[in-house]
Amino acid sequence: MAKCSICNSRKGKRKCMADDSFVCSLCCGQSRNPDKCTGCSFYKGVSHNRNYRKVPFYGIPQMSDSMVLQDISNVIESILCGFDTEVEKDFTDKTALQLLELAFDKYHFKDSELAFSNSTLKIQFERMSQIIEQDLSDTSKEQLTKVMASIYRSIHRRTNGGSEYLSFAQQYVGARVGPGVRVLS
Repeated sequence: MAKCSICNSRKGKRKCMADDSFVCSLCCGQSRNPDKCTGCSFYKGVSHNRNYRKVPFYGIPQMSDSMVLQDISNVIESILCGFDTEVEKDFTDKTALQLLELAFDKYHFKDSELAFSNSTLKIQFERMSQIIEQDLSDTSKEQLTKVMASIYRSIHRRTNGGSEYLSFAQQYVGARVGPGVRVLS
């Protein structure tokens, strides 16, 4: 096996798409960038390395003591419950988590472009963003993000891989069926 074309000291085990040569894993990791490495199986974008559980959040006491925070939470949860009601079996707690992660990418990490795993998720995110802009226009992005992060943590605590959190939330918030209109199930 050939030596790494960058450091020339270790074995080059990875075929580099950018240089059309073999590089060692250390040099591969240190020299990655989106311009030359997008599409490579070893390159993962920044969003793949994000720890969404570390996004700032409001604790349970803060959420329970503030009607303002609860109102924000009700809007977000009713959007998620609305998607659950619309597509039933195809919308799970995992999908709700993905939507919240996209919201973190937009509001917390301030990504200019978002990566959607499928067209349905893109449509749902666009609808969610539109409702947020409509119903929560006076809410700061920081406050919105911290409430969504609290919901994110709640979903992780309650889910078992299905729709356990969404079923729980349906009992208290209901689904958003129109501008400002919610239906409790």
